[in-house]
Amino acid sequence: MPNDLAQNLKYLCAEKPSVAMVCREIGINHQQFSKYLTGRSKPSAHNLRRIAQYFGLSETNLAGSHANLTQIRGQRTTSPAAQQHDPLADAFPGDLKQLRPFLGAYQIYFRAPVVPNGYIVNTIFLDERDGIVYSRLIEALPSPASGHRRWTRCDGKVSYQNGRIFVVDSERHGENALSTYILTPPPRQKSHYLFGTMCYLASMPRRTPYASKVVWRRFENYKSVKELFQTCGMFSAENLRLDPIIKKYLSGDLHGTTDLT
Repeated sequence: MPNDLAQNLKYLCAEKPSVAMVCREIGINHQQFSKYLTGRSKPSAHNLRRIAQYFGLSETNLAGSHANLTQIRGQRTTSPAAQQHDPLADAFPGDLKQLRPFLGAYQIYFRAPVVPNGYIVNTIFLDERDGIVYSRLIEALPSPASGHRRWTRCDGKVSYQNGRIFVVDSERHGENALSTYILTPPPRQKSHYLFGTMCYLASMPRRTPYASKVVWRRFENYKSVKELFQTCGMFSAENLRLDPIIKKYLSGDLHGTTDLT
């Protein structure tokens, strides 16, 4: 099988604003990654998997032929003919100029029935590729069975319409349930926050639909994604590290749908 890893990495990194951002978000040394780009070195199996997961590919496709990779990426682009039959084709990204200032990394805070007296914190990234803004959410919650962290990734699209930010995503390797967010751009004095509402299917009980207030807090000047992921999890409402602005906004808010079964 051909191995065009260096060429593939250059091709994929061209979708991002900078190689430095790619290294930071993967959590890999920039100097080492540069050796992968030039073909002077090949990543270990562990690093290859991390890089492949970041770009949404299998290790085989990432390290395989360049022609195969470009074909795979090309299949993700909606053709003009298909857009004519897609009622939401013009909805994403909406006003891209207004949306671009919100690209970056965020912590997401919300309430959930699995932790009724506390909060869940996830990490999400917004980035632009080919004129579309995509979201990539990472959740790390303790597994009831083992106690180890259970990692979940959700991918989605982002739109700016009528002064609001809309995000729709789905779990990448799951039951493909959709989650939605409607966020309000903040006033100047709270420029690091996005406040809004989210709707999702709770993992318990019985995949019940829930709605919760949600706060996105921009995460700046982080060294690696590992630093972001360490902030993910479940936290008590009494946690002293919880931002008082976030705590006040989310306090007492948890709404499940009426069970008609």
